[in-house]
Amino acid sequence: MKKFTALLLACVMMASGTFYSPYVTAQAATKTTKKIKTLEKKKKKAQTEVNSLQSKLVDIISQIDGLEDDIKANANDIKDTKAEVKEAKKAEKKQYNAMKSRIRYFYENDTNNNVFNILVGSKSLTDFINKVSYMNSVYSYDRDLLDSYEATRVEIQGMEEDLEDKQLNLKKEKQQLKTKKASLNSLIESKKGEVANLGEQVKKAKEQAAREAAARAAALEAERRRKNEAAAAAAAAKAAKAAEAARAAQAARAAANSAANSNSNAANTSTNTANTDSNTDTNSNTSVNPAPVTNVSGSSVASFANQFVGNKYVWGGNSLTNGCDCSGFVVQVYKHFGVNLSGARNSAALRSVGQAVSPGNIQAGDIVCYPGHVAIYGGAGNIIEAQSTNAGITNNRAWNHGTVLAIRRVL
Repeated sequence: MKKFTALLLACVMMASGTFYSPYVTAQAATKTTKKIKTLEKKKKKAQTEVNSLQSKLVDIISQIDGLEDDIKANANDIKDTKAEVKEAKKAEKKQYNAMKSRIRYFYENDTNNNVFNILVGSKSLTDFINKVSYMNSVYSYDRDLLDSYEATRVEIQGMEEDLEDKQLNLKKEKQQLKTKKASLNSLIESKKGEVANLGEQVKKAKEQAAREAAARAAALEAERRRKNEAAAAAAAAKAAKAAEAARAAQAARAAANSAANSNSNAANTSTNTANTDSNTDTNSNTSVNPAPVTNVSGSSVASFANQFVGNKYVWGGNSLTNGCDCSGFVVQVYKHFGVNLSGARNSAALRSVGQAVSPGNIQAGDIVCYPGHVAIYGGAGNIIEAQSTNAGITNNRAWNHGTVLAIRRVL
């Protein structure tokens, strides 16, 4: 699927007039990779800043929560202090009223206790002094108690004022933290937007990198195909040239054989001529070993034919993989090497193709003809053949296991 996509992309680029060489696309890929790394680095930095800001925000929220607890506790303290101030004022007022009552009692209402009466009624100076001292003690006690209540009230009132100031400062600090919190939230949202934007840029850069990778793969595939097509064209031209040379040589041999046969016995049929040639090939003591007429080696033919050993025999078949008969096997093997034997589609016809070879000069790749059968000599004394329906394609029989009518060389 990837190969198909790369080829399709290459076709689209060529059709649009835009085609990149592997070198150019590699440069683009390197540039895009650097861009992705830079963007990811910026994104990571921005995310780190977001995390840091969020940590600060958590700290501020914690401080605000602490201040709210302090404000609540301080409000309770203020409430308690106000109650204490109120009680102190009540105690002070009560003491003040009590003192006024006693003073009024001493100096206004009780004639027995005014200074004159005390002076006149005193039995002695000592008694007078004691009575005056007692009055002063009562007054001093009241005065001290009143002063104490006053001092307590002032102290508590001062505490109340301090608590009120503290409450005001706590609320101001809370408001400052709220302002800072709002600022941090705004900054965090801004940074999150930056992270999202960088993430989108990274995504687009990666998509671009994927397109560039596909373009490079397409360019490489196109280059590979161009080289393969050039190599295939060269091989085809070489094979065609060899086949043409083989056909020319075969035509020349056929013409020579035809002329010789006409001169020796014009009455013989082509079949008798072939049998006569075959008997001459196999029974004559003359050594016949024709020179090669193609660049194809017999060992290459034998090696190729051996690939199909084990495949099935099909009478009249022409497929090396799906099944063939003996002559079909020989014709298809040689067809692979550019030698056209399709005109000799039976064992009898194959006795007259190519050049005759004497048994002592048999080589790998030579065609061995038997009565109603034909095979390819594989070397080492054995033949490669589409033997029978039961045996299939084999390579384990000796070339001279039966009557050999002809040995022919077409290479």
